[in-house]
Amino acid sequence: MKSLKRNPVRRLSVVATTSMAVVLAACAPGAAEQDANGANVYSVVAPLVQSGPGAFAGVPVAQGIELAIAEVNESDFLGGGSTIEVEFVDTAGDPAKAIAAYREAEASGAAGVLCCTLGGEAGALQPLLSDSTLPGVVTVSILDGLADPPHLFRPFEVPSAPGGTYDEFLDAVFGGGEYSSAVMVVNNDNDAMVQDSSIYADGLERNDVELRGTIEVPVVETSYVGPATQIIDLDPDVVIASTIGSSTANLAKALRERGFDRPIVSNVGADSRAAYDASGGAMAGTIFPTPFHADYPVNDLGSSFSMAYEAEYGSAPDMFAAQGYTAAWLLATAILDAGSGDPAAVGEALSSIDEQESVYGRITYRGGQAEVEEPALHLVWGEAEDLQLLAP
Repeated sequence: MKSLKRNPVRRLSVVATTSMAVVLAACAPGAAEQDANGANVYSVVAPLVQSGPGAFAGVPVAQGIELAIAEVNESDFLGGGSTIEVEFVDTAGDPAKAIAAYREAEASGAAGVLCCTLGGEAGALQPLLSDSTLPGVVTVSILDGLADPPHLFRPFEVPSAPGGTYDEFLDAVFGGGEYSSAVMVVNNDNDAMVQDSSIYADGLERNDVELRGTIEVPVVETSYVGPATQIIDLDPDVVIASTIGSSTANLAKALRERGFDRPIVSNVGADSRAAYDASGGAMAGTIFPTPFHADYPVNDLGSSFSMAYEAEYGSAPDMFAAQGYTAAWLLATAILDAGSGDPAAVGEALSSIDEQESVYGRITYRGGQAEVEEPALHLVWGEAEDLQLLAP
């Protein structure tokens, strides 16, 4: 087993390489192309949501990947001038586009894929990955049960795991008895949001908070007038948003426009400045957990990542940028340890990594699934895009 750390990469192992964004050229599986200097160029494909409702997550993920791969290439991490080229494919949240991108990557000789922004894409790609030698590293999807070495790896915790991020968060928010009633809104066509809603319902019951109703809304819905009206009629102390970030923004806007000034309790998807901006500040008062935030880094790697990201993109990174960054470094190190772009060898190298120093803190891997030592942060959006730690 190998240990992945960054130099932020200190590693117990072998040779090889990677680098950044562009296009795949057709070649035999595992056969790296060479640049003008004869150095290897390894291909990686990133099917991600870059438009539509999931873009609030997919865009910063892509930027985090770009930053990581630029660091990999510029530091000669892989040795001998070898680099990685990444082709970004906009899936627009369509599982069929994610499948097509994966098939193209498989046929074109890619070393691996950085995939799965939303639960629907993850669910569609999982069986393909399980039947292929082309390995994938999950960037965003929190759908349960995705990790499957040597095919699929997830370098962040599943927040809905028993006793994990969401359970700790819900007990922190509701354990003090401040709230006695809630209404929940769920994106009912997103498997991960449905999965999370059951965890939130259990958390409410465990903390003696009455769930007065559950309102189901599809991800593509942009008008939340109806749900907001229903919520106000039910008069809860708090609203639970088991929704993706763009839906949470629309829900918050509809509620605030109708005078609802009570807290909204959401999930990791609320850690998105793009979603906050889309809400016009209506997400103020939204409480959520997150494994990473630039204002509260848990280590030096988190601080240096935040500074580098802001210098490159002009804004602080959010959780999604951190996920892309972490996933890209994991895949780059596997290519290094494999010593080639052969996807089967890269998958085996990924399987052999048992430890990673990340912007979240120390990660250990069990069955391809990350476990993070540091507890999640509990944050509250303020009135002017500021974020505050939730008071104990």
